[in-house]
Amino acid sequence: MTVHIGESIKKLRLQRELTQEALAEVLGVSFQSISRWERAESYPDITMLPVIAGFFNVSVDELLGVNEAQNEEKINGYIQLYDTMKLRDIHRVYDEYKKAAREFPADFRIQIRYMQLLQEAGIYGNSTELIASGEYKKLSAEISRIYGNIQSRCTDDSIRIWSKRVMISHLMWKYYCICNEEGKYQVYEEYLNRAKEIAETLPSLSDSRELMAIRDGESCYAAHRTALEELLFHLHEELFGHCLNYSPEDRIKQFEALQGILDLVYPDGSYGKNSFNRLYNYGHLGHLYHQAGDDKAALEHLKTAAEFAKELDNAPDGAEQIKRFYNYGTAYREMSASEFMKTVMTEHYQLSEEFKASEEFREIVEMLSLNG
Repeated sequence: MTVHIGESIKKLRLQRELTQEALAEVLGVSFQSISRWERAESYPDITMLPVIAGFFNVSVDELLGVNEAQNEEKINGYIQLYDTMKLRDIHRVYDEYKKAAREFPADFRIQIRYMQLLQEAGIYGNSTELIASGEYKKLSAEISRIYGNIQSRCTDDSIRIWSKRVMISHLMWKYYCICNEEGKYQVYEEYLNRAKEIAETLPSLSDSRELMAIRDGESCYAAHRTALEELLFHLHEELFGHCLNYSPEDRIKQFEALQGILDLVYPDGSYGKNSFNRLYNYGHLGHLYHQAGDDKAALEHLKTAAEFAKELDNAPDGAEQIKRFYNYGTAYREMSASEFMKTVMTEHYQLSEEFKASEEFREIVEMLSLNG
């Protein structure tokens, strides 16, 4: 049996954000003893093990690092389960993570995914029934508990920031969606204000790893392209919100300009982080042109959208890129690009019945319906 007590003590100490001196004071030993334990140069006296385990709220076996490899394999299995799940699997995976969170309370990789699933359980469950039964209050309290634990103990910045994003989403969902006791929607300003406070602590765009990447030699081009793709992805998202109240004609100008940039960065035959945005943009311009009264341009853009959707579905690289866009918060996660485009064209775009009855439009829809 391999004993990993030194590694365990160091990991648990850092999770608590304790110095070696602070831990030594708690345990009544010298900080040099802590240092030697963590370097595996010596071990704590056997009588100290229950004391150390009790302080960190773990079992002696966990403190000793027994079955560390088996635990890591199990944790990786849970992570893979989460990372590969489809929309229909959310509640099943959520149930699995309830067990995982109890089994690995000190592993923040598990805890952050459980926190995300708790948030999604509230969104995808029957919120009225959850609130009426008091279950949503428990769910919300658990999200807040995990968030507080991560912020106070986790030293992994990526997990800390992830938890802030989940907490902001949770607070904003409560701000917009939670009903009062009479069943009427009520604005809770405290949720909005708390979300704003957390958002203020997030890094700025200029501090992102993409823009701050070290560019040297052969990696220079790749670093610039990654930064450009990231900026374009967020530009697309922000432009939708910015232009929400514009006229169709003004929105067309904005999105044609954006489409020109996207086509420049992604010439024919290349795909990337913005494949979905390119697809969505073609279709969005199609229905905007229809609203502006230019049905010829509308059909041209919708046909381009359909052709690009088929192209993505038939290109392994393109298909993989578009899947990355489908996060757990979208109902389109399990659709192919063609299925998505057909759905938005026939069910969501503001197209007149006369336009949808035209032969040209029906041919576009039929193209999206064909396999291969």
